[in-house]
Amino acid sequence: MADYEFITLQSHEGVATLTLNRPDKRNAISDAMRTELIHALETVAQDRAIRALVLTGAGKGFCAGGDIAGMQRRMDAPAGEVAFNGWSRQQRVHHAVSLLYHMPKPTIAAVNGAATGLGADTALSCDFVVASTAASFTWSYIARGLIPDGGGMYFLPRRVGLARAKELIYSGRKVSADEALKLGIADRLASAGDELAAAQGWAAELAQGSATALALSKSILDQSSELTADQVFAMGSQAQGICYTSSEHRESVAAFLDKIGQAKEQAR
Repeated sequence: MADYEFITLQSHEGVATLTLNRPDKRNAISDAMRTELIHALETVAQDRAIRALVLTGAGKGFCAGGDIAGMQRRMDAPAGEVAFNGWSRQQRVHHAVSLLYHMPKPTIAAVNGAATGLGADTALSCDFVVASTAASFTWSYIARGLIPDGGGMYFLPRRVGLARAKELIYSGRKVSADEALKLGIADRLASAGDELAAAQGWAAELAQGSATALALSKSILDQSSELTADQVFAMGSQAQGICYTSSEHRESVAAFLDKIGQAKEQAR
């Protein structure tokens, strides 16, 4: 694994753990951290030895959102450059979110503390969320005169419904871990300090399946809300054709048939 300054990336038995590592800044995402995050996510996506990813934060917080220093630079920029600078930054934000969302293997956010703004969006970019009882979620963009720009307007209504997503975004209020579980923002709760182990254990379970079938299933499921039934059926047919040729399928079928053959021999 590469050496990073603002994140850590470790892998154990097929499960990679990516940690946002600016605890003194509550893991706020700076431009430098985002660059490292993009590189790490590309590495994980391409490494076939890694079968699942867990994302967490160092220290007491998961991620406080965007870095304050970046906000100050935006305010200090010449008026004629603000819009293009902002557009350029958004491209990097969306690239990082897209890499996480489209990761061709299971992803779990282990939310160990406050997930605020971009931090809350980033958690929902994962397939699943395991929240510590000390965790909280806040889409606080409204307090800064902004809209959720890290995927929150896409991910949140798909988890909690449109009306509830509007209420959380319009108010910018804090959601406790218990309420997050009830609303569907979090999928599981763990005792404070146990969330990472819980997420890693779950990731290890999910990683046991065929990597080919997991990647193809995820790619279709992530689009299913925007597609017709016939489109999903067609994509599924194409994906199944690929699965038929995969080594995982052939090996599992051979083992299954061999087991049946042995059972028949024993029954004679």
